Amino acid sequence: MSTPASSPRHLPPSGPSTPPGLFGGRQAAKLRAAVSADLLPEERASADALVMTAWLTAAQRARYAPSLRSGPSTEEFAQRLADERRVVLEEGADQVPDELDSAAHAERQARQLPLRLVEAGLLLVAFTLLAVTIIQSIRSEAAGIAERVPEQGPILLAVAVVAGLLAALVGAVATRRRDHLLLGWAVSRPGQLGRGLPLRRPLQGESAGPAVARSLGPALLVGAGVLAIVAGAALLLISPMLGDVGGVSHWAPWLLGGGAAALVAAVLLIYLRSRRLRRIVRRSRAAEWIGPTPQVEEPPAV
Repeated sequence: MSTPASSPRHLPPSGPSTPPGLFGGRQAAKLRAAVSADLLPEERASADALVMTAWLTAAQRARYAPSLRSGPSTEEFAQRLADERRVVLEEGADQVPDELDSAAHAERQARQLPLRLVEAGLLLVAFTLLAVTIIQSIRSEAAGIAERVPEQGPILLAVAVVAGLLAALVGAVATRRRDHLLLGWAVSRPGQLGRGLPLRRPLQGESAGPAVARSLGPALLVGAGVLAIVAGAALLLISPMLGDVGGVSHWAPWLLGGGAAALVAAVLLIYLRSRRLRRIVRRSRAAEWIGPTPQVEEPPAV
């Protein structure tokens, strides 16, 4: 009686490799599918190695090069890393007893808790100032919309925007430092870049500050641009009929130009966001952990 063919060796499922962020989960899933589609192990290994080589710093590459028996050349490093990754993709990774415990310890050491607290505090300040401005506007008894805005409203909104931008900056710095430390842990262990990084929270995880800024930034620019263009066009239409009322007609070209610039900036931010998302997907795939392949039990002989 012939022995039935064993099922193909599948790599163990991994967790979500890309943080969805706000409004980014579906797009990230499509990008992951497009990037990973129809790639042979050799092709994926080469792509992962190139991405990881570019991601690592020169010091990190120099630290990991001896385990690859690679020279100082970046091209040689990428080729040796591709060979290491290909073996893992084709044959599975070997069992490393302390891998998961060491990765968990490295994650705890790289949490960047002080920066996260600063980011949370800045976000709290921004949302508090925004809420105060809205509440004061609602409680105002003025008839017009413009009169409902409190006197200190523009200042509060400006401070809220600055606090939000600072929160985004602090969050981005914290994420970059965490990634650098975890990559440093990986290059200190021979073969780890080939196997990937077994992390509970993936690299490049986007926190609240950068997520809010990247989501609301283009929308705010579009809104401000449309309002500026409408105001500038209204001034251009009214000025010939009523004259230079209040001496504000000279602001019309500036409003039109500023509105157009805001719309262009919004489009540019959206384009940069899409490029960043593609880079995140490629890096996440390059750092994906390939766990040990489960042993396939041989069927009993008949």
